[in-house]
Amino acid sequence: MKAIASDRWDRELKSRARGNDPKGSKSVNRTDRTRLGFLKALLGEAQKGDLVIVPVEGYTKDVLIGEMLDEPWDTKSIVAQDGEDGEFTYIGRRVKWRATQPKRFFSGDMIKALHTQTAVFQIGRSLHEEVYRLAYRNFVYRNNFVAEFHTGKARFTSEDSAVLSAWLNGFDYLQSRFREGGVLPSTFYQMGLSEVPDGEAADLTINVNSPGAYVLKSPGGFALALMGMFALSACDSKTVVDNGVTVELKTVGAGSNAAGTIIEECINDMAVALGEARLDQARDLCARAEKDAKVTTAASLKTVPKKSK
Repeated sequence: MKAIASDRWDRELKSRARGNDPKGSKSVNRTDRTRLGFLKALLGEAQKGDLVIVPVEGYTKDVLIGEMLDEPWDTKSIVAQDGEDGEFTYIGRRVKWRATQPKRFFSGDMIKALHTQTAVFQIGRSLHEEVYRLAYRNFVYRNNFVAEFHTGKARFTSEDSAVLSAWLNGFDYLQSRFREGGVLPSTFYQMGLSEVPDGEAADLTINVNSPGAYVLKSPGGFALALMGMFALSACDSKTVVDNGVTVELKTVGAGSNAAGTIIEECINDMAVALGEARLDQARDLCARAEKDAKVTTAASLKTVPKKSK
């Protein structure tokens, strides 16, 4: 507290020396206590992997969303020029800026939270998923798996929509067969047009404003497993069925890799259930979506499996 008050008083004396009116006194005041609370929250309470949201005035400027990269109290010092006050040493923590978003595109509840007068505060749990979506696009939160399929095509057509939708629905239908049992149709194309009860289908949000995105949300690993299946379209189907795949996820903060195991099992179960012929047909639809509709995901192949003999 004394260091904060001393820093403030040093700035005050320099301001007075430039002819500005006096403000405050040398003793510790309410502003110093507020700043101490601000520093404790940012430097010592926020955990590695926590997200920070930096709001701005107005509705057209970008709100910043960043991820804390280091443990609490692991601080860095920066010497910088502070306007006319001279050179000062600033202490802070490293942040990786993950996303920017004009305030007007946030939900009403988030905008209301951003207008809170408190300098540093935790947003409500109901808003977490909105922030994760902006920061990571693909994530796991409270057993909800969310995946984004981005289309960069300037003019998205009905054919583009039909191809991608058939691919998504084919795997959704496969999941319903896992739950209920029964024989699969002979082709993946038939599966792509098969009925899936609304209560069993994954939650799909479509925004194809050219460019846009298909956002899939599911309990369990299905949504993110489809990202893996999309990446596997570059692989030989026999190799995938015979050898299986291994999934690696990026964990944030204290997050575990348990989700990676769930996704990996889901991918391998789907590949084996489809078999080579149907998996080849799924790969064909995927390749069309990738080539014609310019669909991409954040999933990538670290090592392309060697073909089975």
